[in-house]
Amino acid sequence: MIDADSFRPAPWLPGQHLQTIVPSLWTGPAVNGAGERHVVRVSPDSSVRVDIHRPRGAVAGTLLLVHGMCGDSESAYMRRTARLALQSGWVAARMNLRNCGGTESLSGTLYNAGQSGDVACVLEYLREGTFPRPFAAAGFSLGGNIVLLYAGQSGDACLADAVAAVNPPIDLAACARAIEAPANGLYQAYYVIRLCRQVKRIARLRPSVKPPPARREVGTVRRFDEIYTAPDAGFDSADEYYARSSAAPTLSNLRRPAMVLSALDDPFVPPGMFAPHRDNRRLHFVQPRHGGHCGYWQARRPRFWAAGAILQFVGSRSV
Repeated sequence: MIDADSFRPAPWLPGQHLQTIVPSLWTGPAVNGAGERHVVRVSPDSSVRVDIHRPRGAVAGTLLLVHGMCGDSESAYMRRTARLALQSGWVAARMNLRNCGGTESLSGTLYNAGQSGDVACVLEYLREGTFPRPFAAAGFSLGGNIVLLYAGQSGDACLADAVAAVNPPIDLAACARAIEAPANGLYQAYYVIRLCRQVKRIARLRPSVKPPPARREVGTVRRFDEIYTAPDAGFDSADEYYARSSAAPTLSNLRRPAMVLSALDDPFVPPGMFAPHRDNRRLHFVQPRHGGHCGYWQARRPRFWAAGAILQFVGSRSV
């Protein structure tokens, strides 16, 4: 059992916003050792890159990590979790979603919160490559929704023996509304700027993709999804995209142990969205009072408390 009260924020990083922002600004050292870059086909016109490191000595299993919106395999939380996984004997496989981590030339479509099939393809690739079992999958933010969506949709066929999701937006519409709150203007601007920059890079490679208008004309993540993400994924609107890609409706079909770790003070993943799922015996909720969005920076080591919680959970549930 993981005790949410065991997370004590570092005294110099109080509050939801400092916990969210500061840890993301310092990625720390790179993942140790020579890594392997694997390109995995996930659809007829798209592939993703998975960066894999193997531990020295005895192997506990293989942990697949999936980043969040505007992230990649080098995001701070991905690096920190991979390093702790290696120290704990796990193979660390960091997945870049479509077009992320410099892989714009590999994909014909944008990434989105509903691409659970990409996780299925990568896990199947790991299985065919005889990577050591058990398999675990952990996702952060949007990646957490994707991992839970995969586990819920696949049910008994889920290739992951345990699943963990950190601050997952399992109700995408509710999170889109939350990030539009005036207090979250900095986050809204950050994501819109990063999303527009990515589309500009893609447009240079694929003329069929229209460059985005000025950031102030896009304005919100919802508007970006209305213009780009939803039509690219075959949806008529952002509302349809959110409804069809949210993990929440699939959680009753979980057949593997799953952990949701999400701080009560997350600025834009409202904790109330998890309330309807508390009776699900497959789901273990860890909701510390503090931690912000994927922050969880504590005074003692490991600094990134969520990484330790992930390893503790998958280590005890995937054997």
